[in-house]
Amino acid sequence: MRLIMFGTALLLAGAPAVAHPTGSHSATAAPSKAKDAAKDTSAAKAPQFDLAQVMAVFDKIFPAQPDPPLARLTLARTAVQGLFPDGTYARMMDGMTHGAIDRVMGLTEADLGKPADKAKPADTMTLKQKLAKDDPNFDERMRIAERVVGEEFAKFATIIEPKIREGLARSMARRFDEKQLADINAFLATDSGRAFGSQSMAMWVDPDVMRSVMTSFPQIMTAMPDTMKRIEAETAQLPKPKHAVQVKIEAAKPAN
Repeated sequence: MRLIMFGTALLLAGAPAVAHPTGSHSATAAPSKAKDAAKDTSAAKAPQFDLAQVMAVFDKIFPAQPDPPLARLTLARTAVQGLFPDGTYARMMDGMTHGAIDRVMGLTEADLGKPADKAKPADTMTLKQKLAKDDPNFDERMRIAERVVGEEFAKFATIIEPKIREGLARSMARRFDEKQLADINAFLATDSGRAFGSQSMAMWVDPDVMRSVMTSFPQIMTAMPDTMKRIEAETAQLPKPKHAVQVKIEAAKPAN
């Protein structure tokens, strides 16, 4: 699940803006207004990013790995079917999004960090109450939206799940030998194994797990300055990069 989120974030963050070529200009005549208008229209219709290029970059960051031995891959595919049964992704996303949306809707301005106005009483209205105040059909609108999202996630699952299962199977086939994979499959074939397999992925987005991850952030952020100082100290004996030297020279030049 974390890989899905990371991959999505990477696709969005790495999407480069499409460059618009200026083209050549005639030395004797200026472009006509019609051509300028055509250029403007073309620029307006140009996509914001090139998905094929983003995927090409992604492919270089996560290159294809060598095929694992077929016997191990076959065993791993059986294991993954038990660990990631059909419909797992849709159920994970449905449970996570609906629960998160309900909790977000219950937040107040104070919860979101908005400073209180001393001249006015504290605003205790939740986000849901504020939205519903101007929309008498708010609850029905949200119910429809959540139903549609759930149905669409079920469609996405038919695309995503087979790819995730194959990736997991290939990974397991490289990490475990045939005996270990056979032992894993034997466990997953038991009642306890089936119960574990049906919940193993969903546990990664369980509120307790997500809360544990989030509560580690303050400690990590507090430690980051010391980490940066250590990097600076341990690379101090290396010559400065050329661009850093150039920046220092430019900064030292007197202003005109």
